Amino acid sequence: MIIPEDDQFHLGSTDPYWNESAWFGFTVPDRDLTGWVYFYHRPNMRYSVGGIALWDPSGENQIDCLYYDWGNTVPLPPDADMFDFSLDNGLTVACRKPLQSFKLDFAGDGCTLDLTWDALHEPRSAGKAEATTMPGGAAEWGKGHYNQAGHIYGSLTLRGEDIPVDCLYLRDHSWGPRRFGANPRGDFASVVASERSAFCVLAATDLPRETDPCVGVADPVAFGWYMRDGETSRLVSAHRTVTSRDAGGRPLEIVVDGTDELGRTLHAVGRTRNALRWNGYAFLYMFWCMTEWEFDGETAIGEEQDYFPIQQARRFLRALA
Repeated sequence: MIIPEDDQFHLGSTDPYWNESAWFGFTVPDRDLTGWVYFYHRPNMRYSVGGIALWDPSGENQIDCLYYDWGNTVPLPPDADMFDFSLDNGLTVACRKPLQSFKLDFAGDGCTLDLTWDALHEPRSAGKAEATTMPGGAAEWGKGHYNQAGHIYGSLTLRGEDIPVDCLYLRDHSWGPRRFGANPRGDFASVVASERSAFCVLAATDLPRETDPCVGVADPVAFGWYMRDGETSRLVSAHRTVTSRDAGGRPLEIVVDGTDELGRTLHAVGRTRNALRWNGYAFLYMFWCMTEWEFDGETAIGEEQDYFPIQQARRFLRALA
């Protein structure tokens, strides 16, 4: 069960690799624009990493996308908490009410953000049991994790142009020792269609890297949830499949099928509309995509995070070339 105190640092561990991370996503669909505010703190090492990314079909790489400022380490302010801090690179986050409302501001070279995130639903916990039994080392992302649907709104200014932001999207928070090892190829797929309709899944392949074709594979869902008609239930049996990729490896179509604890069936088909080829962590390569999802008779914009261990990504992309 997630409580308001989970929006603060989880103190007590002396592990130098204790990590607390959070992500807020957003989109401007009529411009095929996706963005995020993402940050993590290492309280026992006294440093943070935080910033933003913005991309659309005009550029798929960190160096040529609309805007990118993420990855440099900066000092963790002495008075900082998980969602209350200002970093030297211009990112400021404020918790107005735990589990309910947050203010996100950024001022950088050529870009500013002024966003507010307000909760739509209660947070959904991955649960300790699910986190520690995830296949192939994925539990190293953290022993505690939740995600939460909300309304994110405000504006961004990019090279002098004001762009309104107003959409439904997820945020997340993870905490625990983070030592990266044999993380599997996998996926995080999500969409919030309305206050009464949404889903979120985390899938991880169970195939050996040497024989994994990376397309047409039904990857088991490690955890996820499904909301229909305003009622949310955990998915108990589900899988996710990339059914097609382009010549550069980017997923074009994704299918999610599953059954929840209430016996309801989810069938969702996603088609990507942009991609950021993200290598923010040296051990990981990701296609971070705006995705148009069709499910339960609705069409809504969400996302697909299609990720690979770096050496598997290298072999896969070189084979395509």
